[in-house]
Amino acid sequence: MKRLVLLAAAVAAAIAASVAVAPTGGAQTPGPRTLTFLDDTNHGTQAFVDSAPKSPVRNPQSGRFRLSPGDTLYVRSPILDGEGGKRIGTAYSQFTVVKGNNFANAVFRGHGAFRLPDGQLLADGVFRIANATNTVAVLGGTGAYEGARGSLTFTEVEHGSQDTFHLLP
Repeated sequence: MKRLVLLAAAVAAAIAASVAVAPTGGAQTPGPRTLTFLDDTNHGTQAFVDSAPKSPVRNPQSGRFRLSPGDTLYVRSPILDGEGGKRIGTAYSQFTVVKGNNFANAVFRGHGAFRLPDGQLLADGVFRIANATNTVAVLGGTGAYEGARGSLTFTEVEHGSQDTFHLLP
């Protein structure tokens, strides 16, 4: 189960230390913004669906555990304004194996919705959890993030995933 927690932490869906909004540009055109949060996957809930062919063992810590394309991890986790900080939202993520048979060589397609007090952000992409840091696309948003585009970079940290949204003007 710890491996599933690490998988969730590595992914996306996301988010680190504090909110840092750095607008630039004129009053008519909002400038780029950077948002950083802690996605507290250590306190999230998860469900793993083992699609056929099934793994010979259920324990992800076992050397005999195997992934297969179609296996899917669903995660719901609190978004904090920093490590040990205040809860400011919720991340809803889904990660599906598209290639590989173990965590070291697997390629995932992941997407997540990040519900914040002033709107939602949606991210999607393909990545390897074996990489400590990954970047996926920001596809859009609602509320204060309507029309959002840019990228989401997420890095596995001790208490979850530090996620940084780079939103374009």
